[in-house]
Amino acid sequence: MIKKGNGKNTSSDERVIIETYSEELSGLSSNPSMILVHKFGQRQNAYNRNIESRMQAVQSVCKRFQSEIHALQDENDILKANLKIERERNRELFECMAREIRKVKQEVNTQRLYNDLNGKNVTRLSNIIDEYLAKEKTEEEKVEEENSANDENKVKNS
Repeated sequence: MIKKGNGKNTSSDERVIIETYSEELSGLSSNPSMILVHKFGQRQNAYNRNIESRMQAVQSVCKRFQSEIHALQDENDILKANLKIERERNRELFECMAREIRKVKQEVNTQRLYNDLNGKNVTRLSNIIDEYLAKEKTEEEKVEEENSANDENKVKNS
């Protein structure tokens, strides 16, 4: 029996190849049953080596996957940190936009109030002007009536 490594299973990287049959014992090949045992031992050793090489390949793939997983975890951590920074930045931008929208809304409301007040004042002024013009018109009509009455009196008197 031949072992590679120290023979203890201290880590998953250690490999132990056990050769179940020492192929150097072929000197006893005169016995037919020993020949069969010898061939069986050789096949068993070949099988064990094949399994060992497959296990090494699987462990190699596992190591590669582990390193890829670690790289992806590192990238994920970086992305999470960037996302946190971006969310904070977006929150600040939205707060700033909300403040600006409130300011614009206040300004629009102020302008609406000015327009309402000015519109009412314009309507009042228009009414006052219309009343004044109506008074003036009636006074002109009175003066014209008086003038026409005076003209008629002058015609009658003459």
